Amino acid sequence: MRSALLKLRRALGWPGFAGLFALVLAGLAIAASDRWDRQAAVLQAEARALRAKARPAAAAASAPVSAQQWQAALPSARDRQQRLADLLELAIRMDLNGSRTEHRLSTSEGLERLRVTMPLTGSYAQLRRFIGAALEHDPALSLDAIKLRRAGPMAAQVEAELQWSLHGRALP
Repeated sequence: MRSALLKLRRALGWPGFAGLFALVLAGLAIAASDRWDRQAAVLQAEARALRAKARPAAAAASAPVSAQQWQAALPSARDRQQRLADLLELAIRMDLNGSRTEHRLSTSEGLERLRVTMPLTGSYAQLRRFIGAALEHDPALSLDAIKLRRAGPMAAQVEAELQWSLHGRALP
């Protein structure tokens, strides 16, 4: 086989041999393209099926919620102290150092909002984990503002001031 290739190369020269080699590669690519087309068709069919399944879920998720439904889904004012304690305990469990925490309660039209200002010190990663865990733990909690400050460019610790709002239904 090797001698036959050498004879063919001598007869065609380098350009002819390279052209023949390119033709063989093109033939192999054409043969493989049928398989690739079948795979693409299968994947497109799977994508269409997944989109069809996702449409009803997306429509249900985007259905408008009335103000009464939204307000009824909020936690009661009776849970306010426990929710605040959970937020503070989470910061302690994540080794974030805090000094004073300020709270301010306001009520309006059957809703209440407890604004919590938390100065904390910790690493940037600790603060990110804390914010994510707090928002995941309490769906009626919102992070309204965040201020970050480093003592120096090489400082590992970040001083943060977080302003949260605990939203709830006011007691009648």
